[in-house]
Amino acid sequence: MNGLVSKVISCKVLIVSCLSLYVFSPLALGNVNIQLANLKQDMELVSRELAGLRTEVELLRRENAQLRVSVEQLTRRQNSASGANQGLTQQVDSRIQSLERRASKGEKGQAALQKTIDKKLKDLIAEMNRAITQVNKNSSSASTSPPKTFSSDYPQKGFVHKVERGETVSSVAQKYKSKIKWIIDANQIGDPTKVGVGKELFVPQQ
Repeated sequence: MNGLVSKVISCKVLIVSCLSLYVFSPLALGNVNIQLANLKQDMELVSRELAGLRTEVELLRRENAQLRVSVEQLTRRQNSASGANQGLTQQVDSRIQSLERRASKGEKGQAALQKTIDKKLKDLIAEMNRAITQVNKNSSSASTSPPKTFSSDYPQKGFVHKVERGETVSSVAQKYKSKIKWIIDANQIGDPTKVGVGKELFVPQQ
């Protein structure tokens, strides 16, 4: 059981690592995120099943110990009611055998869970390797792309506008009858979709 718990802990650590990787490349690791979510649910189910198995095994051990104590006490009283004692001893032995069979069944269940975890870990590692390869390819292509240039062909007259919640470059240009390209070039905006609230923009005016 300790080996199985170690597997579960290793799997959780691996999930955290995958999530950290996902932060840096959400597009390349989309499939990994889905795999991680599914695996996390499976791990939670496995953890609950393991907790149930540990509880059941502990109960079985306690019952076994209590039954053995009863057998010892009955053995000391063999001189009285020996026939009834023999029948009770057989009943106790039968109960012990039943408990041992249940414990064996629980161990087999743990082995099956461990195999399932091993397979899921193997699949996740393979998916991570594919995602890392894709990230490296994307990084290589991004590093070779030429830097974005901005034109100076825009009116030099204008004013400064502080971006408010819900505003975009397009809405600011429309509000002041300016042009999107003028605002982008004047403020050297690399990605017009990432203009944050509170950013000051120079709005050229003819």
